[in-house]
Amino acid sequence: MGDRGRSWPILGLLLCLVMSSAGVRAAEQAEAHQAGEVAPSIEADIVNTALEHCRLGEAIQAQALFNAIKAQLDLTDPMREIIRSLEASGCAGVAAPPPVRWSVQLGGGYDNNVNQGILSRSLVMGSGLSSIELELGDAYRPKASAFVVGGLDASFRIGNFAVGQVAVQHRDNHSVPELNMTSLVASAISPFSLFDRPGRIQFDLGETWLGGSNYQKAGSAGVQWLFMGSGQPWLASLATLRTNYASLPNQDNQLTELGIWREKHVAPTLGFFGGLSALYDRAVNRRPGGDRAGWRFQLGGTTVMADWLIQPRLNVLRWESQELFSPGLIDVRRRHQLAILDIQLVRPIAEKQQIILEWRASSAQDSVPLFTYRAQSVGVYWRLQR
Repeated sequence: MGDRGRSWPILGLLLCLVMSSAGVRAAEQAEAHQAGEVAPSIEADIVNTALEHCRLGEAIQAQALFNAIKAQLDLTDPMREIIRSLEASGCAGVAAPPPVRWSVQLGGGYDNNVNQGILSRSLVMGSGLSSIELELGDAYRPKASAFVVGGLDASFRIGNFAVGQVAVQHRDNHSVPELNMTSLVASAISPFSLFDRPGRIQFDLGETWLGGSNYQKAGSAGVQWLFMGSGQPWLASLATLRTNYASLPNQDNQLTELGIWREKHVAPTLGFFGGLSALYDRAVNRRPGGDRAGWRFQLGGTTVMADWLIQPRLNVLRWESQELFSPGLIDVRRRHQLAILDIQLVRPIAEKQQIILEWRASSAQDSVPLFTYRAQSVGVYWRLQR
C-alpha cells in the first residue's frame, strides 16, 4: 500500500498529460487520413489542364497532354470518350469553366466511441517487483453519441492552371459536446511536368477547434508525380505536415511521408486502388516516446450496383516510437497500429445531388493500453454540387 500511495502524485501528472484531452488520440486517428484518405485525383487534374489549353486555343499543347494521358493513365471509358471527342473536334466548343465550383454536405449518424475510450480497465505502472496496477474509472470508457455534421467547400481558378480550395466543416456530438469539432482548410494546387511526366504540387493550411476552443494549426506541402513501371504508371507522392497543438505543445510534430499509389480499372464498372508509404514523425518538443517511424497501407475498390456507387476502403497505419513512453512509470516503447475499414454507398437522387451512406470501423492496438480502442460509426449524408 505504501508504494501505491507514493505513486499517486506522479501518476496524476502522467494521466493528465496523456488523457487531458481525447484530442490526442483523435490526432493520431486523423493521421490515418492525412495524405491518403482521398484517392489522388491527378487524372482529373491533368485532363482539366488539357481542357484549359483547349479553351485558350493552344491545340498543340492540349494534344501533347492528350497523348501523354492515353499512354500513361489507366483511363475509364467515359474519360477516353471525352478525349476522343476533343481530339476529333480540334478542341472546338470547349466552354470556359465556371469561376467558382462549390458543394455542400449535410448529414448525421451515430458513433459508439466519440472520445476513443479505451478497452483496458487497468494500467500497469513501473516494472518488475516495483510495478503497480491502477484501476481506471468510467471516465476512460467509450462515450457514444448521435451526431450531425455540415460542410461547405469551394474551388476557384488561380491564373490559367492553378486551383484554390477552401473547405469548412462542423460536427456536433449531441451527448459529448466537449468534443464538437470545427475545421477550416485552405489549399492551393498547381500542375507541372517533369521528364514529360505530369504531376501536381499542393499546399494546405488548416485550423481545428475542439469543444469551441482552438485545438490545432497545421500546414502541409506535397507533390505527386506519375512515373512508368513495367506496365501502367504509378503515382509517387511526397508530403510533409507540421502540426501545432494549442494546449498540448509537447504533442507538436512534423510528419513526412513518401509513398506510391496505383489505380486499375478491370471492367467498366469495377476498379481497384491501393498504396504503400513510409513515414517519419518527428517530435518537435518533448513528446512522450519521442520520434516515430512506420508505414501506411491502403487498399480499396469501386464498383457499381444498380444506381449505387460502392467503395470499400481499408487503411492500416503502423508505427513505433524511438524512446520509452515514460521512463520509470511506463517502461515501454509505443508500438501502435490503427486499422480503419470504411464502406461508402453513393447514389444520385437529383441533378447534382447525391445521398451517401457510410459505415466505418476503427481498431487501434497499442503497447500502452491508454491508446487501445475500438469504434464504429454509421452516417447518412446529402451532398449538393454546383
